[in-house]
Amino acid sequence: MAKKKLSAEEFKKKKALTRFCYGDLARSLFNGLITTYLMALYVPAEGSGIPQKLVFGAVAFAIMRGIGAIIDAFIDPYIASRSDRLVNKNGKRIPIMRLAVIPWVVSGALLGLAPFEGASLANTIWVGIMMSIYFISSSLYLVPFSALATEIVTDTEDRMRFFTQETLFFVIGSALVYAAPILRSVFMNFGVSPLNYWRGVFVVVSLIAGYFVYVPAYTFPETEYAKAEPSYTPLLESFKRTFQYKDYVILTIGFFFMWVAFQFFNTTLLYYLRLLIGLGDAGDSYATIVMAIAMIIGVASYPLVNAGVKKFGKKNMIVFACAVYTVLYLAIALHDAVTRIIPPVPFAILLGVLIGFPISITNIVPNAAFADIAQLDQIRNKEDNTAMFMTVRAFIQQLGQSIVVALCPIIIAYNSPGYAMATVEGVQITAIVISIMIFLALITYLFFDDRKTKEEIDEYNRSIRKEKL
Repeated sequence: MAKKKLSAEEFKKKKALTRFCYGDLARSLFNGLITTYLMALYVPAEGSGIPQKLVFGAVAFAIMRGIGAIIDAFIDPYIASRSDRLVNKNGKRIPIMRLAVIPWVVSGALLGLAPFEGASLANTIWVGIMMSIYFISSSLYLVPFSALATEIVTDTEDRMRFFTQETLFFVIGSALVYAAPILRSVFMNFGVSPLNYWRGVFVVVSLIAGYFVYVPAYTFPETEYAKAEPSYTPLLESFKRTFQYKDYVILTIGFFFMWVAFQFFNTTLLYYLRLLIGLGDAGDSYATIVMAIAMIIGVASYPLVNAGVKKFGKKNMIVFACAVYTVLYLAIALHDAVTRIIPPVPFAILLGVLIGFPISITNIVPNAAFADIAQLDQIRNKEDNTAMFMTVRAFIQQLGQSIVVALCPIIIAYNSPGYAMATVEGVQITAIVISIMIFLALITYLFFDDRKTKEEIDEYNRSIRKEKL
C-alpha cells in the first residue's frame, strides 16, 4: 500500500515536532552526566585513578542531594502553576523554558569542575551551589516542556507515536553519554588523567546538550500547535485536583517505585559490572557495550511497543516490563550464584539483550498514560492545568534521582573507611534494593486501568471531528 503523502501543513508540523524532541535528547545527556558520572567522579571506585575531591565524599554527596530534593519538592508545583496561568504572546510554556537555558547548561558544565586541590570543604561548597542551580534550572525547563509535550498531540494513538519519537531522541542522547567510558581509554593513551578526562566530559556534554536545549525553546511555535489559554485555578486547588483521579494516583506511586529502581540501576551499573559481575577494569567499557545492545534492541522494538499497547493496553505492557526487570535485577543481586552458571562477559551481554525491550516500554508507555489523564482532566473541566499534572511526573523523576544520589553513595561505600570508596557489600545492597522497588512498582501497576481513560478521550475526539464536518 502506498504511503500517504503529507500535506504542506502536516509536513511543517512534523518538522516542528521533531525539533521539539531535541529537548529529550538534551534531557538524556544531562541525566547521564548527573546519574551515572557525577557520583563516579566524586565517590570514585578503588582503582579508578580519580582522586578524592570532597571531604567524606559519600556523606557530603548525600547531604547535598537531600537539599536538592527539598528544593525540588517546593519549586516544581510553583513552576507548574505559574506556567499554567501565564499570559504571554509566545505561549504559556516557551517563555519559562527560555529562562532556564543558560543556567542549566553552565551549571551542568561547572558541576564537574570542582577547582581546589585535594579533598576540601571548598570543593563541597562549589558542588553544592552548582547542584542547586542545576536542579532549579532543569525544573524551570522540564516542567513546562513536559506540559507542552502533552498539549501538542491530542489523539491517543498519535500520542503514542509522538512519545515513541521522543523516546528515540532520549535514547540517542543516552547512547552518546554511554560512549564516554570507551573514549576515556583513548584520551588516557595521550596522557590525559582520569580526573581531567571526566572534567572534559562534563564541559563537552553540557555544551552539546545546550544546543538541544536551545532549539525547542527558541524555534518551536507553541501558539501555533497548542492552546495558550491561561488557567485561573490557584496553585493548591490545581495541585489537589490532580489527585482526584484514582488511576493518576496509582500511576504516580508505581512510577515513583519504578523510577527509583531505574536511577539506582543507572547510577550503579559501572559498579555492578566492575565489582559484582566480575569484569574489573573492563567493566567501564562493558557498560557502554551493555547499554548499546539494550538501546539497539529497544529502538528496534518500538513498533512492537505500539502494537502491544494497541492489543494489550498500557497497563499490561508496563506490568510485563516490570516483571522482566524484577528477574534481571534479582540476577544481579544473586551474582555469586548466577556467575557460577554464566561467566561474567556472557552475563553482561545477556543483561543488555534482555533489558532492551522493557526499556522501550517503560520509556514510552508511562509518559503517554500520564498525558492521557492530563487531557482527560482538560476535557472534563474545560480548563488547561496540564503543567500541574505533568509536574508530578517530573517531580517524581527529580525526587527519585534525589533519593538515589543521596542514599546511593552511602550504601555503596558500606564498610569503607571514611565512606570514601565503593565496596562489594555496598553495591550488592543496592541490587537488592532495586529488586524490591521494581517489584513494588509491578504490584502497584496491577491496580491501574488505562482503558476507560482512553475510551473517554477517543469519544471526545470523535465528537470534535464530527462538529468540524
